[in-house]
Amino acid sequence: MRIFFIFAFSLFVCVSCQMAKNEEKDNTIDSLKNINSQLKNGYDDLLSSVNQINEGFSQIVDAENRINTITFNHDNENNANDPTTDIKENLQFILKVLEDNKAKIKSLEEKLADKTLGSEELQKMVDNFKLQLEAKQNEIKDLKKQLEDKNYQIGKMGEQIEQLTIENKDVKEENVRVNTENQRISNENQQVKTENQQVKEENQQIKVENQQVRDENDRVKRDNELKEQIVNNQDAQLNTAYYVFGTKSELKQHKILDNGDILTNQNFDKSYFTKIDIRNTTTIPLYSKYANVLSKHPANAYSLQKDSKGEYTIKILNPSDFWSLTKYLVIRVK
Repeated sequence: MRIFFIFAFSLFVCVSCQMAKNEEKDNTIDSLKNINSQLKNGYDDLLSSVNQINEGFSQIVDAENRINTITFNHDNENNANDPTTDIKENLQFILKVLEDNKAKIKSLEEKLADKTLGSEELQKMVDNFKLQLEAKQNEIKDLKKQLEDKNYQIGKMGEQIEQLTIENKDVKEENVRVNTENQRISNENQQVKTENQQVKEENQQIKVENQQVRDENDRVKRDNELKEQIVNNQDAQLNTAYYVFGTKSELKQHKILDNGDILTNQNFDKSYFTKIDIRNTTTIPLYSKYANVLSKHPANAYSLQKDSKGEYTIKILNPSDFWSLTKYLVIRVK
């Protein structure tokens, strides 16, 4: 029985010792878990800081790219945003990100001071961040200098643009004036063209009318010539007469004298007579010393006169009276 109790007590002591060891082990595990959690959180925090710093540098690069793509358009009317304003806004953004990265790098350095978190790779990364930060700060100085130079150039260009704008306005006004004048001249030319067309049509009409007048004049001229010819013919007929002198036998032979009468035979020989114009012929030589006027004429309208040879010549004293009774003069000679 005593042995049982000793055994039981020994067993109890062993169990108690084992339980104590197990409890101590559990406490160690919990402590290690806490340390591991803290380390994990610390590394996560470091990684987050690294990522944020990298993101900041990426944003700076993007901002620098935006600055490099900004163009200066001389035509302000077509430029919605002032390029200088865009550059300043991007520079301010870069400066802000640089300050944020500077603070984050400093914080990262402080965290790396803890030997439990520090590592050679992380320290190299921080050193690289510091170099990038310094390089970006130098780049910003250069950008500021470039911006100042561009501001000066923009100011000069602004003056030139203002002068060009004034000149362009003057040119536009001159163009408007020239266009107005050209339009006026075009209208006047069109008016002149229309008037010329009207004049051309009127001239054509006048030409037609003139042709009609010429045709009418030609017709009138022809009519007048015809009338004149008729009048002349009539006048010639009125002033035309015929005379003949011959012996009795000659007159009978040409059937001018028939049974003591003259011109009774319609078949008398008219070709034997001489045709004269009574206005021009007033003297007719008879070449005979005997002359007897057989045709009827007013006695006071003529006279028979002898020349130095004793030969007769009939002298017509009044042609209109002489030829009033007949246009045929018949004289018998020997």
